[in-house]
Amino acid sequence: MAEASKKKGLVVRFRLAVGWGAFYFVRWCESALPTWLFSLLLWPLAAAWDLIQLRERKPLSHYGRFPKSWRPKRWRFLLRQSLGLYHSQLFYMWPDRLSSPRWLSRCRLEGGSDLVGSREGDRGTVLASLHFGPFEILPYWLRAYGIVTTSVRASPPDALKSLTDYQYALSPPSDVPVFIMAEDLTPMPRFSHIRKILGPGRRLLVMIDPARGLQVDVPFEDRLFRMATGAIRLAQMTGADLVPCMIAEESTWKFVIHFGKPVPREQLGKSLDMQAIGAHLLEEFSKVVTCYPEQGKMRMLRAMWPLPENDTAGLQPAAAER
Repeated sequence: MAEASKKKGLVVRFRLAVGWGAFYFVRWCESALPTWLFSLLLWPLAAAWDLIQLRERKPLSHYGRFPKSWRPKRWRFLLRQSLGLYHSQLFYMWPDRLSSPRWLSRCRLEGGSDLVGSREGDRGTVLASLHFGPFEILPYWLRAYGIVTTSVRASPPDALKSLTDYQYALSPPSDVPVFIMAEDLTPMPRFSHIRKILGPGRRLLVMIDPARGLQVDVPFEDRLFRMATGAIRLAQMTGADLVPCMIAEESTWKFVIHFGKPVPREQLGKSLDMQAIGAHLLEEFSKVVTCYPEQGKMRMLRAMWPLPENDTAGLQPAAAER
């Protein structure tokens, strides 16, 4: 037992050392190399990591979950899932440099220009999003534009906690956390805690497609979209705006962030119409997904099931996922 524990500790320390080394090496390359060369040199490593994770993602078995209007060409979807995911999200290693002209020119905003700036005194904003495109770097790009955002995510591995904590702290401003852990919001915390993280002028980025918490089935084309209701309930509890927000990669390391139309205030009253709110969000998301459907992630696709009358073998929700 003691020998096994010792070996495990050595493995953890080795992984952490490799992580720190890679982190600093990539940051050095970013400062020393032209963007085109930097991108080119990272492609093989990023593609190798994508291939390692391909079996776990199982893109072929998930392809059939796309509704018709969102369905990409099969070869584009498989190519993206096999070789094009990790390269597009590497910006998390230099979040403190994204506001420089060199990088800011590689990301543009669509709609929602009123979100730029401090918005002090205004009501808070819940940004609802999907696991789509390089969503991992969405909060960093928003903060680079002055849209100071905290994102809800699952806790990172304990073995890499020191590295991830340092990396999070690089994204300005340092006094507003980049992430809050989903475990801290499940079940819903005290109202005072919610007001602290989503008070006036604050923005909270929440994914609506994870398989956890309270959920509602929203009809969408020939599918049911199993939508997590956390973002909706947070907006209602705090009187915040609920705004759809997504990121996509237009070309290599060229990004667009799209803000959809906010959910009408009357739908966020005391009596929530979850179906109407869900339909509004999905309609706004469609404007982005239909342009870049191959960038859909597995967690987004797992939220979609065929309508009962169009039931298809192999796409039934497992009891553990309900």
